[in-house]
Amino acid sequence: MKKPSIVLITILCISGCVKAPVYKGDNYASVKSSHAIVEINDKQAGPVYTLDLEAGQNTLVVLYRTYHHDYYCEFQWNLKPQTAYEITDQENKYPLTLYRWKRQNGLWASRLDPEDPVKCSLKKEDVVSESVDIE
Repeated sequence: MKKPSIVLITILCISGCVKAPVYKGDNYASVKSSHAIVEINDKQAGPVYTLDLEAGQNTLVVLYRTYHHDYYCEFQWNLKPQTAYEITDQENKYPLTLYRWKRQNGLWASRLDPEDPVKCSLKKEDVVSESVDIE
């Protein structure tokens, strides 16, 4: 019986491991999106896909592109410090859903507490356009 190569095991572990989120500070939360975040707290951004935001009330607009339309989905929620969030498409009622993301172990993570967007519109004019610098 052949023993698996240590190099192969290392590559599998590195590519398959779920990393714990790293936060900018004690009062920050992490947000990751599979689609472009184009507005943060009523200020134009991006497009960006990962953010560190201060805990508290925040608003994000995320662009969801399809073959026929561009949807601008707005999320408003109270971010908790030292918490990871993820915005992704999961074939739910709306094109995008917000989840609290939790690392279970080195190979598994869970999406918890699904939140629908406040609204999804086809017009970008529905969102305020003021520029913001992302660090």
